[in-house]
Amino acid sequence: MTDSPSAMVRAICQLEDGMIIPPTHLELIVADHCNIKCRTCNHASPLLSPWFADPETVHRDFSLVARYYRPRFIKVLGGEPLMHKQLADVIWAARTTGISEHFTLVTNGLLLDRATKAVWESIDEVELSIYPETPRHEEIVRQAETLARRYDKLLTVYRYDEFRATFSLRGTEDESLIARVYAACKIANLWGCHAIRDGYFYKCPQSIYIPKLTGKHDSNDAIRLVDAPDFQSRLLSFLNSPKPLSTCAHCVGTVGKHERHVLASRDECRTHIDQPVEDLVDPH
Repeated sequence: MTDSPSAMVRAICQLEDGMIIPPTHLELIVADHCNIKCRTCNHASPLLSPWFADPETVHRDFSLVARYYRPRFIKVLGGEPLMHKQLADVIWAARTTGISEHFTLVTNGLLLDRATKAVWESIDEVELSIYPETPRHEEIVRQAETLARRYDKLLTVYRYDEFRATFSLRGTEDESLIARVYAACKIANLWGCHAIRDGYFYKCPQSIYIPKLTGKHDSNDAIRLVDAPDFQSRLLSFLNSPKPLSTCAHCVGTVGKHERHVLASRDECRTHIDQPVEDLVDPH
């Protein structure tokens, strides 16, 4: 592992002016599946059934969390978020709660020409992910630049030639390995990729998807959203805990082996992650 626990400077949530301030952002996951199948997708989209966020549920959950928690920005993502037919409604459902002033849409861009004016008006920025095996690379970038200028939105383009291994169906029982992977995980310790979904607050999206992949559920891996006097203190303790989640036994965090980007079938994606954690960790 290149990122040793001793080298990692852990970014924790702070309590400022009555609000929990996370290291960076909160994720609004609006769709599980995607229009492409990246073999090492760190949201496991090729293996998940179609699911779309409900605007009313999003508004309910974000309204409660907005009383106690204030991220710098919201990432709207999936899967592929532009597959959601009510995408603008979902974003506005979160936006009107006042939880953040900046919303970034994360997309592979293949459906960007279908984004309605309402979708463009609901966001502040597009984060475009370009992969080597997806078609029309430069055309997609040019199209995104044209649309971003038209609607006066920020555009950030990331090109990914490689992914890292993330999920392990077989997992590991080596508690020292789990602890080392967790301590070196940038998602857990630097980026703070928190997520809200269907009445629960998660430390990371991977802790949402691993139970779906393995069938193993642990109620301690998320905080249920409740309107209670001690909710904020319990949420802060949960987010700042140095203890790995039970789902960490099936996750390689950000120290998985580097792999070239590959599009694959659902069965190929599942076979690819049917390995123990020990075989997926990058030893360098």
